[in-house]
Amino acid sequence: MSKDSIRRRLRSRRYARQPLYFAISAVLGTASAAVAAQDQADEIFVTGSRIQQTGMQTPTPVTAVQADELQAMAPGNMVEGLSQLPQFFGNQSVANTAPSWFTRGGYGNLDLRGLGINRTLTLLNGRRVISSTAFGGVDVNVIPESMIRSVESVTGGASAAYGTDAVAGVVNFILDTDFTGFDAHVQGGTTSRGDADNYEVSVAFGADIGERAHVLVAAEYYDQDGVIGYDDRDWYQAWGTVPDANGMLLIRPQVVSRNSSFDGVIFAPGSALNGYQFQSDGSVTPFVSSDTFSGTIGTPPARQSIVNGGSGTDLGQNATLYPDNARDSIFAYLDYDLTDDLTVFGQYIRGSNRTFRKGPPLASFQGTPTAITIFQDNAFLPDAVRQTMVNENLASFTLRRTGSDADLAADMGQRDSSTMNSGTVGFSWDIDNGGMLDGWSVDGYYQYGENSRTWDQTGLRVDRIHAAVDAVVDPNTGATVCRTSLFQATWMDDRFAGCVPLNLFGRGNASAGAVDWVIGNEPGQSISTPLFFADTGFDLGETETYTSVEAKRNITTMKQHLFELSANGEIWEGFGAGAVSLAVGGSYREEKIRQVVHDSTNLSSDHTSGHPVLCNGDPEAVAAGLRGVSGPDCANTVGIQYSKVSNIQGKISVTELFAETLVPLIAEQDFMKLMTLNLSARWADYTGSGSIWAYKGGLDAQMTDDFRLRGTYSRDVRAANLSERYDKTGGVATITDARYPGDGPYNVTRFSGGNPAVRPEKADTFTVGFVYQPSFVEGLSMSLDWYKVKIKGAIGQLGTQAVADQCEAGAADLCSLVTRDSVTDRLILVGDVFVNVDKYIVSGIDLELAFRRDITLFGGNEEFLQARLFASWLDENSQQLSGAAKIDRAGQTGLQQSDGVAYALPEYKLTGNISYSYGPFTTFLQGRYIDSGTMQNSLVEGVNIESNHVASAFYMDLRLSYSYDLPRGGTVELYGTVTNLLDEDPPVTPYYGVFGGFATQTNSALFDMLGRRYVAGVHVKY
Repeated sequence: MSKDSIRRRLRSRRYARQPLYFAISAVLGTASAAVAAQDQADEIFVTGSRIQQTGMQTPTPVTAVQADELQAMAPGNMVEGLSQLPQFFGNQSVANTAPSWFTRGGYGNLDLRGLGINRTLTLLNGRRVISSTAFGGVDVNVIPESMIRSVESVTGGASAAYGTDAVAGVVNFILDTDFTGFDAHVQGGTTSRGDADNYEVSVAFGADIGERAHVLVAAEYYDQDGVIGYDDRDWYQAWGTVPDANGMLLIRPQVVSRNSSFDGVIFAPGSALNGYQFQSDGSVTPFVSSDTFSGTIGTPPARQSIVNGGSGTDLGQNATLYPDNARDSIFAYLDYDLTDDLTVFGQYIRGSNRTFRKGPPLASFQGTPTAITIFQDNAFLPDAVRQTMVNENLASFTLRRTGSDADLAADMGQRDSSTMNSGTVGFSWDIDNGGMLDGWSVDGYYQYGENSRTWDQTGLRVDRIHAAVDAVVDPNTGATVCRTSLFQATWMDDRFAGCVPLNLFGRGNASAGAVDWVIGNEPGQSISTPLFFADTGFDLGETETYTSVEAKRNITTMKQHLFELSANGEIWEGFGAGAVSLAVGGSYREEKIRQVVHDSTNLSSDHTSGHPVLCNGDPEAVAAGLRGVSGPDCANTVGIQYSKVSNIQGKISVTELFAETLVPLIAEQDFMKLMTLNLSARWADYTGSGSIWAYKGGLDAQMTDDFRLRGTYSRDVRAANLSERYDKTGGVATITDARYPGDGPYNVTRFSGGNPAVRPEKADTFTVGFVYQPSFVEGLSMSLDWYKVKIKGAIGQLGTQAVADQCEAGAADLCSLVTRDSVTDRLILVGDVFVNVDKYIVSGIDLELAFRRDITLFGGNEEFLQARLFASWLDENSQQLSGAAKIDRAGQTGLQQSDGVAYALPEYKLTGNISYSYGPFTTFLQGRYIDSGTMQNSLVEGVNIESNHVASAFYMDLRLSYSYDLPRGGTVELYGTVTNLLDEDPPVTPYYGVFGGFATQTNSALFDMLGRRYVAGVHVKY
């Protein structure tokens, strides 16, 4: 054996002994068995334990998927490939993350068991990665795909082994740090509709430097065009719900708003104008009711189905199905053998992800909450309308309207840019002293990570819109001007200087200057302002200086420092069944967040006493000639519509000590081939929460050569993340007021607050299962595992509706979070802060089958067949608040009718694939089945909904490839893939959102919206 090959083998052993791969070889699970069948000489290392032992097994269920298999599942988008594994529920990706200035969700966040991205711990080579947002979760898109060797999912609680956030389990991305050579690929793709064009380029290089060093560099770039609107997707028919006379939700196509349109609807109860609508040319006609409608014209919940005729416009027709998306990553790695037993390494990774999307509501005057008042002297009013107002002595009416791409919505959108930088230095030391601790290994590292996120929202200026809409004729010049312009000579404040009158009667009739004045900030302004923080106000005395851009900008920076030291080895020869092993270690982690908002309408982001929108009765408003301001707008603390986000900063630190032992109990007996006991414990001390213990026990019993039983119990913990402690954001929620139930659902402004004192949640996790590899069927293996997770004191929110209801029921502490209009007594603001709620339970069964065998179907020497099946049954996914009934959402695959939340919790999911290779040709065929479900489990068909059924979905994917050897070494692979081969339409999951005023037809968190799509590429290896 050459010196280089010996060194590479030693390096491979050290690689497996790093804390990230603490390791179990042989047949740990079905995935491992399948790979082992491919090459019995390879050592298989799988995450699941911190004990460095080969020949042992872990009781923890683990699923391992090789990188090439993920690439076949979803070329160019790794998170979508992982989403096809049944143990993941509701992963966040670019395709299914809804636009929201408030939640700022990630675009590659993993969600095991449907417990939430903040309960899934994502590791890179066994080490933590800084979160992409304050809400938790790692954006896995920044991980260089070309360097990934495999992805392993520990699907039982793993807090004792790996720390907080691992309540649902751990996903470990294992990089091939031993890679030597050159690897590059280029691919491009499009859909069968000719949109969502995309391409990806990646290169990787690895080489030895002398006999002791190894270097790796890799880079990737991916770009995909967005898809706006439903053009060429004939499955879209604006399916929604319409309540009948008894309140039962009817399910109909072409459901549109009776409240608002792109041209404008007049709401003037008691007037002959009430129920009229503007046309695009500014004229008016009656708004025609259809044969299936609900609500009074001009009220937010009102809608109708126009499939058989009637007025109305689909306000959601230009929704973003898929945003513009570009991402890139750079990876560099160097290790050096200081001695034969001591290796040091350094690693750097940089990744960025950028998106842009448009989507309703873009500029809303639907009374949710903004409403527009049109006065009798409005200069743009059609003469006939004005004359009717004069005849009726009607001073004003309310105009319900939504901005269109022809005017207010043309340049509105949300742009997100996130960049992660992370550097790691560490060492791995194999003790070889022939004495104490001989054979032990010690590993340590320090890691610094930083994630910077800039989120821009170009939105409607509600502090200006009321002045711009109030257009009158200047009596001196005869010109059409803003009414406030007539008062400028007597008013010193210049907030309405430059006001341009805005014509909202019919889409496209507003001047470019008027649109520009009411959309976005004034760019280029030099601003210096004190900062108001959500928890400390102005006490920190900080000042922010910047130059404004057109968008309102949210800049969030998170930093993480992490130290970890661990050691493991054998401590005792044991009972005769094998040596007892021990792993011990400690870590310290510090995470910081700083979020600063650049908002020219509320410079300091003071959401306690900020008052950017003048009210009609304010002395400044009277002096400025301002009138017609809606109450909810002047009660708000932001001047950009739907954008209440606070300045926040905070820090979390945690100190942890952990230990794990593996005790062989029985070996090579007639009734038991091998039985091992695995025990682990972790003590952690969290900032603001104190100390807490996590622990785990597991038993693994190899009954025969073919059959193995395994089971675990663990106490898992999770402390509040940065958002749950410090964040404070705003939004809109639809609720029913218990004080006025006759009003039906209506919208209120909602704020979500962090709670620095929230306690860690505790979870009890149970798993029982088996692994079976029948010796009489070569290459076949299977595993079946039952799991149950019971979370006590789960960190969560009561929900906006629950806060309002419990305040009304007498919960005085919650009433401080509720604000009512001083005139109408209706709810206008409700807070929903993080607390420790009661229970959260998830249970189910996972099944995995794997098969691989060399065959001679056509008599070839390189012919083999490989197949895998992943299946899951979700028995329960329930939450229960104290004193309230349990809500079980297992089986919900639609949009929940009470609030529009998309749940991706089918009872059954299956993903199966089969791969056949013959020489240089390989065919990969995959089928994905999503079980039928409900819109909302609590609904009863025929009572409160016409049909509560969501159809099942089945998707097929195909990959064909051809590889050939190059004359001077290396290979070239040509490949093509078809995703959603049968062009399966997404099932109808109808919902009508009062806030946006449009129907949402399908659940993008679960079902494919793009349809059939193609990718072709070339892959070169040297």
